[in-house]
Amino acid sequence: MLKSSTKVLGLLVIAVAAVAVIVSLDGPSVSRAAGDSSVVGFVYSPKIIAAVEGSPEYAKARKTYEDFAQKLQKEYDSQAEGMDDQTKKAKLAELEQKLAAKQVELNKPFQDKIQKAIEEVAKSEGVSVVLSQRVEFEAFVPVRGKDEKIVGSQPAPVSLPIVVTGGKDLTDLVIKKLGVK
Repeated sequence: MLKSSTKVLGLLVIAVAAVAVIVSLDGPSVSRAAGDSSVVGFVYSPKIIAAVEGSPEYAKARKTYEDFAQKLQKEYDSQAEGMDDQTKKAKLAELEQKLAAKQVELNKPFQDKIQKAIEEVAKSEGVSVVLSQRVEFEAFVPVRGKDEKIVGSQPAPVSLPIVVTGGKDLTDLVIKKLGVK
């Protein structure tokens, strides 16, 4: 399951990068970008994500993911007996897809909430372009015990460096807007 989750995680990172590296240009901002000076802001994504990961809502999502992974493991265990290797691999791939879809489903509300907070803070601060100093995200991956059964989950870090010089740091304002510590 780890290999499939890593692929989905890669796609998720791209999506998070798109969320974290926001270029929100509206009418007046476009004209400023074209000829006038634009205000560029940035956020330190790891700090924002760490704050969100400390929230009770995130803990609940993680528990939901772990419970779902356990359910899939039990489903696989109950069906794998008597299957040939090829059928087992196909069933495992199917369950990996379900796990990856659950991961995306559970992460989306947090991504949306962060995106909205960044956009609102940028607008209130008169910032037309927001970049991320470094896009990092931790996605859940299953943890297997000695018997290869899923026993929980752990975050897997993914990092995409973005070079930012100058600009206005919006990180703490975004965290405040999110209502997390």
